[in-house]
Amino acid sequence: MTVVQPPRHRAPSGAQGFGHEPHPSGPITVTPRPSRRAAEASVVDAPTTPIPRAALDAARMRPATMAPQAPMVPAGPMVPMPAPRNGLGITGLVLGLCGLVVGMIPLLGFGAILLGLVGLVLGLVGVTRARKRVATNIRTAVAGVIACVLAIALGITGLVIVANAVTQLNEDLSSIGAGTPPASAPAPATSAVAFGQTFTYADGLAVTVSEPTSYDPSSYAAGNTNPYAYSVTIRVTNNTGAAFDPVLLHAAMSTGGAPASQIFDAETGTPPQNQLQPGRSLTYELAFSTAANTGEAQVDVTPSFSHDPAVFTGNL
Repeated sequence: MTVVQPPRHRAPSGAQGFGHEPHPSGPITVTPRPSRRAAEASVVDAPTTPIPRAALDAARMRPATMAPQAPMVPAGPMVPMPAPRNGLGITGLVLGLCGLVVGMIPLLGFGAILLGLVGLVLGLVGVTRARKRVATNIRTAVAGVIACVLAIALGITGLVIVANAVTQLNEDLSSIGAGTPPASAPAPATSAVAFGQTFTYADGLAVTVSEPTSYDPSSYAAGNTNPYAYSVTIRVTNNTGAAFDPVLLHAAMSTGGAPASQIFDAETGTPPQNQLQPGRSLTYELAFSTAANTGEAQVDVTPSFSHDPAVFTGNL
């Protein structure tokens, strides 16, 4: 601060009356202009009225206070995103695959249809959820729908196959029962033929029995329990369309109503063992031990279990 002494002079006469004031008699204080840096660093603007220096210094020394802030509210726990609901789509695919496997067996076609229908409903619900962003496995759900449709089609095909097979089987059985005559018809009493004649069955098998002749059994013969013995010759002709097995052929004889016992000897008693082909004939001899040597005789020949006895009669 610089102190300047003003010049000493007097005011002109009469100047005081026109509003001029005389210069002060004391020294004049000149305050230098503050620099820009000091002005920018100043915290308090220059007052329009004089402020005591002590007040300014106290204001500079007082620490600046920040405006109160609202208390921070602690953030709540983070809510996790819901898990995708993919269960229905996966279940539909599994049921569709199971239906395809079951549908491979025609008899289980109904099971394949049932699995396919349930899986189809679940698969469609899974597709709907995937479109609504609830699920993320739209491809799995679509694959399940396709598999279920195929399983249903396969099950229907299996049921059709089974139904056709049952129908065809019934038709075959009906045709067999209606078109095929019985292997042998029961021989009524009037069907008896005389010795030497031929008895022909409905299937074409023909049997002929010769007239009984006296037979002399050997000492090794078995079954010779009666006083008399007779032998007969049996001829079988196969006019059927299949081979005939003579092993089951059986013959029985009676005289005067009394049964005769069969004699097993070296040359009699056993029918041939080879099958008789169609169009061929065989001949063999049987012997019987009888209680009488006169009267009526009867020989019954049964070719097999499926044939009724052929009856031959005559007198001894």
